[in-house]
Amino acid sequence: MRLVIRLLAVALLVALAGAGTFFLLYGRDGEPERFSDDTEHFKYGSIGAEVNGYPYIVWRTLPHLFPDRAPKGWGTFGFYQEPGRVLPVGVSVRKYGIPRVGFNCGTCHTSTVNGVKDIILGAPANKVDLGAYLQFLTGTATDPRFTPDNILAAPSEQKGGIGWLDRIVYRYFIIPKLVSTLRQVAADNRWRDSRPPQGPGRTDAGNSWRLRFQMHPEADQAVGTTDFPSLWNQQIRTHAWLHWDGNNRSLNERNLSAALAGGATEESLDHAAIERVAAWSMTAPPPQYPFPIDSKLATAGEAVYLARKCGACHDPGGPSYGKVTPIGDIGTDRQRLDLFSESLLSKFATVGQGRPWQFHNYRKSDGYANTALDGIWARGPYLHNGSVPTLFDLLATPGERPNTFFRGCDTFDPERVGFVCTDGFAFDTGRPGNSSGGHLYGTDLTLTERHALIEYLKTK
Repeated sequence: MRLVIRLLAVALLVALAGAGTFFLLYGRDGEPERFSDDTEHFKYGSIGAEVNGYPYIVWRTLPHLFPDRAPKGWGTFGFYQEPGRVLPVGVSVRKYGIPRVGFNCGTCHTSTVNGVKDIILGAPANKVDLGAYLQFLTGTATDPRFTPDNILAAPSEQKGGIGWLDRIVYRYFIIPKLVSTLRQVAADNRWRDSRPPQGPGRTDAGNSWRLRFQMHPEADQAVGTTDFPSLWNQQIRTHAWLHWDGNNRSLNERNLSAALAGGATEESLDHAAIERVAAWSMTAPPPQYPFPIDSKLATAGEAVYLARKCGACHDPGGPSYGKVTPIGDIGTDRQRLDLFSESLLSKFATVGQGRPWQFHNYRKSDGYANTALDGIWARGPYLHNGSVPTLFDLLATPGERPNTFFRGCDTFDPERVGFVCTDGFAFDTGRPGNSSGGHLYGTDLTLTERHALIEYLKTK
């Protein structure tokens, strides 16, 4: 009987294709949802990353089908879901043949703070664990529960059932293709098995680019993991060297490379949507510190800041602001710097080849870039690899900084300034790419001076 149904389904699809109906339903790409509000566009708008994205009809069933693998729904992987919304912040849907989900700028640049009502747009997404999310998606493909019958019967937040034609197409074409695709994705990402897990709030875009350029990251153990950066107040970064290691000074190339790393292709890049986010981010203000500030102590901290000439590197207009401090001087973990080798960076000149936006600005640097401290209170954990949980720890000597700590919560410590978790992802600074050494500036302050400086930094 099942064979008869399969044959009838194939015959029906052939007939529909001959009439052009199948092409009209599944062969055309759709326009993305447009949002009138810039912040809604930032949170839910498409940038073209859905082109190779997960089929939405299947994706929306996964938390129900695998409650053991995703006990908190998409929150299991740190995604934040606003009340009344089907999609988490940072996830968009767009039709490329079929509706697919993809990431946007809000995926890596939206955060929450315990006790603060509003989400913080532009902040590093300190709870989002893209590595665990990828493992979840690829892991379901080999789970015996991942069958067309279970998927098409599973409930979801989406009201309304799946149409009869969709059921045929998904059962016999989309889901079998999805299984083979996920298995290939798992194989392509086996390089991750030889690296420390990136954990929440971090990503290894360097090795993802190496995979894209067929540079075989599985053949070595190079680590390029970094924290998500903030994405606000970009106007003051217009002439600064960008990315953690200062390998590019073009905001446009930085934005496009992020979109490509997030799943877009050169053909699918939605330049208008990306430029809209870029325009918003130019003047988007850093978040104000949401808790009380001791103004007298902050004034004393400002004097420390000025006396130690912190602004030389961290204030726009400072002589070293936006420049790169050599690795021999800053002394932080050099793995990310070394991964972005001359051979890798030369490949970036091929990105967008023949297009008006072809990349021309990538270069090899010799250290890590000095950046502004705007909204620094919301940007922990600190250093380029997120190896120091709080500002208080950053101003301690490397030997006094914690060797292990938990990441992935939004519990904020207003005294030490940073996220302090009692459980979650265990971060080990002894593993490759995770060193918390270096950046010795301010580590000789007295305890009183340290507390004062931290109080002042809350006002930045």
